[in-house]
Amino acid sequence: MTTLITGGASQTGVALAKLLQASGHPVLFASRSGRVPDGFDSVKFDFTDPSTFEAPFSVSGHKIEYVYLLLPLLDPLREAKPFIDLAVTKGTKRFVLLSASGKFTEKGRGSHGTGQVHTYLDEQGLDYVALRPNWFTENLLRVYAVGIKQYNVIQNTLATARIPLIAVDDIAQAAFDAITDVAKLPNREPILIGPDLVSYSEIAEAFSQTLGRSITFSVISREELLKRYISYGVPDALAHYLADLEDEEENNGGSEALLKDPRSLTGKLGVKEWIVKHKQDFISA
Repeated sequence: MTTLITGGASQTGVALAKLLQASGHPVLFASRSGRVPDGFDSVKFDFTDPSTFEAPFSVSGHKIEYVYLLLPLLDPLREAKPFIDLAVTKGTKRFVLLSASGKFTEKGRGSHGTGQVHTYLDEQGLDYVALRPNWFTENLLRVYAVGIKQYNVIQNTLATARIPLIAVDDIAQAAFDAITDVAKLPNREPILIGPDLVSYSEIAEAFSQTLGRSITFSVISREELLKRYISYGVPDALAHYLADLEDEEENNGGSEALLKDPRSLTGKLGVKEWIVKHKQDFISA
C-alpha cells in the first residue's frame, strides 16, 4: 500500500512522507533531480518525460495504491493526464492532488491550472482528494526572508487584504488523512486555511515583536511585482498568473470569504506561532 509522492523533496511532500513513515505506511518518492530526504526509497521520474512513467510501478517492494500529485502551475493537466491514466491501469486506488483555493481553480469547465486536474479526475469517476490550500505561511520565508533579514521590510501589492495563511504541516496532515482515513476530511475538495486572519501590516508587527527590531510593511505596484518575479527567473506567464492572484485577493478579498465557506478545513498553526518557531531563519548571520 505504497504512497508515491511526486515532486521530489517538496515541503509538503517531505512533511507528508514523515507522517506516513511514522505510521508504518511505505513511501516512494518520484524525483526528476534525485533530491529526496534520507531514509526513503526513490525513483527517477519526470512529468515532461513519459518514458519515466512506468518506473515507479516497477520498484521492488512497492505496490502503489496512492499517488500524491504535486504539479507545475502552468498547464498541469497536459503533463499529468497521461500519467494519471497509466496509474489507473496499474492499480492506483486514490489520487491526492495539491491544488489551490480561489475562483480560478474551482472545479468545472472554466477552471484554470490545477483546477483542471481535479475536474478531470472527477469526470473520469476516479477516487481522489483535491487539497485546496490558501496562501502558504512558509511563503514568509521563501518570498520575504531576504527583505526582512537585510532591509527590515515586507513588500507586496496586498495593501489591505487579510489572509488566513496555512502552514505546510497542516497541509501535510490533511494529505495524510486523505490517504489513511479520508472520512476525517469534511469533503473531497477541502479548502485549507489557517486559524488567523491577518494583514501583512499585522504580520510585520508580529515579526517586530518576535525579532526585537522594527519590521515594516510597504506596498509596491503590480509592475514592480512582475519585475521581481521575472528577475527571480519566474516564466512570464506564471509571473502574470501570480500577480493576478494578488490582484484578486486585494480587490475582492477572496480569502476572507473562506472563513464562512463550509468546504473549509482550518489548520492548527497560527502565523504568530509560526514566526516564533522559525525566528532563527530571519536573523542575519
